[in-house]
Amino acid sequence: MVTCVLDTSMTLSFVLAAEFTPESEQVLNEVARHGALVPTLWDYEVINALRSAERRGRLTERATTNALHGLQGLPIERDSRPLDAQHVLSLCRQHAISAYDASYIRLALDQDLPLASLDERMRRAATDIGLDLLP
Repeated sequence: MVTCVLDTSMTLSFVLAAEFTPESEQVLNEVARHGALVPTLWDYEVINALRSAERRGRLTERATTNALHGLQGLPIERDSRPLDAQHVLSLCRQHAISAYDASYIRLALDQDLPLASLDERMRRAATDIGLDLLP
């Protein structure tokens, strides 16, 4: 059984030392033990964010490669259901969030799972909808 829907901001906190917090550690331990669910765009977002951190000098090439290997070792499931574009668009409009953020919220709603995110706008939207948050 997966423990949460995991977003990119929380995922990056696992690998960027400056962003690793006790809350990140708690979520990482839960994900390592029980798994997480992510939308299919998660892989692209993580790769893009790691590459951005590398370009900014926050990670070396080796650290980026190691981070990817470490993340690939976690029991993270990809949602393979077709996109519900109308639902995503509705969430975007109602909560002034991006389609990317709405995809995580939609997945958490559909699967009745808490959302693990550090993004304040996404956390507010999730709270407004009644979703549980990790941590």
